[in-house]
Parts: sequence; structure tokens; C-alpha cells
Amino acid sequence: MKKKFYKDTIIVGLALFSTMFGAGNLIFPPQIGLFSGDQWVWGALGLLLTGIVLPVLALWAVNNVGENSCDLMSHVSPWFYNLYYLICCTLIGMGSTLPRSAATTYEIGIQPLFPSVPNWLVIIIFFALVYFFACDKDSVIDKLGKYMTPILLALLAIVLIKGVISPVGQPVDTGIDSAFGTALLTAYNTGDLTVGIMFAGVILGDLRRRGYSKQECRKGGYITGLVGIIALFAVYGTLTYIGACASGVYPQDTAQTALLSGIIRDIMGSVGLGLLGGAVALACLTTAVGIGTTVVTYLYGFFQEKIPYKALMLVACLIGVFMGITGVQNIVNYVTPIFLVVYPICIVITVLGLLNRFVPNDGVYRGGVLLAAIVSLGDAVLSVAPSLTSLQDLMGMLPLHSQGFAWVIPAVIGAAAGGIICRGKPKYQPPEEDSEARRNLV
Repeated sequence: MKKKFYKDTIIVGLALFSTMFGAGNLIFPPQIGLFSGDQWVWGALGLLLTGIVLPVLALWAVNNVGENSCDLMSHVSPWFYNLYYLICCTLIGMGSTLPRSAATTYEIGIQPLFPSVPNWLVIIIFFALVYFFACDKDSVIDKLGKYMTPILLALLAIVLIKGVISPVGQPVDTGIDSAFGTALLTAYNTGDLTVGIMFAGVILGDLRRRGYSKQECRKGGYITGLVGIIALFAVYGTLTYIGACASGVYPQDTAQTALLSGIIRDIMGSVGLGLLGGAVALACLTTAVGIGTTVVTYLYGFFQEKIPYKALMLVACLIGVFMGITGVQNIVNYVTPIFLVVYPICIVITVLGLLNRFVPNDGVYRGGVLLAAIVSLGDAVLSVAPSLTSLQDLMGMLPLHSQGFAWVIPAVIGAAAGGIICRGKPKYQPPEEDSEARRNLV
């Protein structure tokens, strides 16, 4: 039984890896390496923190508090879970992660080899496969962890090992002021912190589905996260180094997808592009299947199971097709302001979830989330309207604003104030019963 337990947690951990390692995780590490240059180790550490550790900590925060994301978010308010998931599922999941996965598959995996193939054709085929794999949600984790991820890792290993042995150049001084801080903020765009929270219920629910006790599921949740961290860091660090080796070859403003495909072409020629194409397609497909399952599972419960699961999956795939045709860069530009608001809120919830036993009441959650949301909303507005000088001056008065973390001190103050205001009030306690409705929560 013990051997089976560890085997199952490794399978689930690989499924977590394959879900997090998708579109953004292929294109962002080489870019971070490019602008970090000879400071690529600091760039990799910044990416490690917000692109790997933080998302897994989000999974652990859910695991620490209860069985699904609702158990964590209900500490803020009963309605906060639905608000958060509606935003993440519609604006981020269906509006960004799914279409970006398809667009990246085309721009990196197909276009360099077959430039005459139209993007709409590839994207339609991509979402047809997503629909096929994600419609059977009970077997999604096994499909990801047992079959698709090992193939993905094998293809990646060939490309990455060759990239380390025969780099396109050597890391050079790019004149960057803070490789660590810049990478930290760039990793926001991977969207993996939201994935960590959103996918937590699917991961933990699969362990329960395998028949393990509540205590075993909690232990398995932590082991699953460790497997994800190890696998992701091995790939991220290598991709960052490969990008750094190109810092003296490629201009700093090289487009993300063009950078990755260009480096691989220089290293391995058309064979490398073919291997990269297969890795890209699998990485993006596994992410899209995992996120698609999470998004539609939530919407299925939100609409009280009145709309069929497969119909919702079809809608999600159709939206992904229309958004994916616009291209990767347009999708990244669209979602960046949303991440600037959502990420600080996720960080606050994650930290408090990990420290839940030391949090005296739910006012700490509410105050921290409220002030983090207000300040981060200002950052989001400035990202699309930098000419608002009055708002720029106001935000500039906050500590850590120049580093991109203006929300931190207000969040701490809000958490402390909320704790004082709600002093003596009880904290939310997750229901003990394992009802069908709770099992369907993500």
C-alpha cells in the first residue's frame, strides 16, 4: 500500500508539472535569461520564486486549510470564492491560458517548420484534442501523469541537454539593474499562482478518488508539490541558461516565441525544431487539458449542473479558438493588467493559508485582501494608462513601488487592522462531510 501511495503521488505530481508547464513556461524562461545575461542565476531564482515555489505554496495552502479552494477563500467571504473563480475562469482561464496555449503551439511548434499552414487550422485541431481529453474528467490526471508527461519530459530532455552542451554563445553583461526583481515580476505572466489555487481541488480530489484517507491525502498533497517543484526547476533553470547564452547573439527586444525557436534552430537545426514542436504541442496541450478541466468543473457546479459538462467544455474550446487566433503577444498584453490585480490577492491568500493556524480570525484575510486589491488595481490602471500622472505620483509614495510591490505594506497593515476589528470572532471552519457537491468543488 505504501509503495502504491508514493507511486500515485508521483503520478499526480507529474500531472501538476504538466499543467503548470505550458505556454508561458516555455517562452518566459529564455526571455528572462536573455535580459539577465551573466546574471542568469539571479533571473532563474526570481523565476523559481514566483513561477514555481509560489504556485506550489498555493496548492499547499489549500491542502493546509481544507480539501479545495473554497475552503481557503471562504475565510475572506462566502461570495469571494465565486467572484475569484468567475474572474479566473472567464478572463484568465478561457480568455488567456487556453488560447495562449494554442497560439504558442502554432508560433513555436508549427510555424517555424510549416510557415504556410494557417494558424486557425492548427488552433482548431488543438482544441479538438483538448475537448477529447478533457471531457472524461475522471481520467484526466492519469492521462496527464502516466502518459503525456513522460513523453513531454523525454522530448524536452533531448533539446535541453543539447542546448547546454552546445550553447549559441556565452552569457554577457546586459546592463540590467536587478535580474532577480525583473524576473520576479516577469514570472507573474506565467499565471501559475492562479493555476496552483485553481487546480488544487483537482489534484487533492484525485488523491481522494484513489481511496486514500484524509490524512494520507494531506501528506500526498505535500509530496505532489515537491515533485512539481523538482521537475519544474530542472526545466526552468535550463531554459533560463540557454536564453542567457543567447544574450550576446539576439537583441533584447526579440519576441518571446521567435527567441525560443531561433535558439533551437541555431543549436539543432530542423531536427531541433521538430523536437521542440513536439514538446511545445504536448506542454501546451497538457496545460490546456488541466486548466480546461478545472474551469469547466467550476462552471458546471456554478450553474448547478443545469448545463451539461460537455457543452461547457465546447464553449470553452470555442472561446479559446477565437482568442488564440489573435496571437501570443496580444494575449499576453491583454492579461497582464488582470494578473497585476489577481496575483497580489493570491499571494496574500496563499501566505495566510499557510499560516492559518496562527491567524486569529478571518478579519486578517479580509483586511489583507482588500488593501492588496485596492493598491494592485492602481498598478493595473497604470500599466494601461501610464500617462495618469496624479495616480503615478500617488502610487510612487508607497514603499516598494519602484520594485513592483507597492501592495505589500498596505496588505500587512490591512491584515493587522482587520484582525483587530474582528477580534474575538470565530474563523470559518470547512464542513466535515464529504458531500458530492464538495467533491465537485475545485
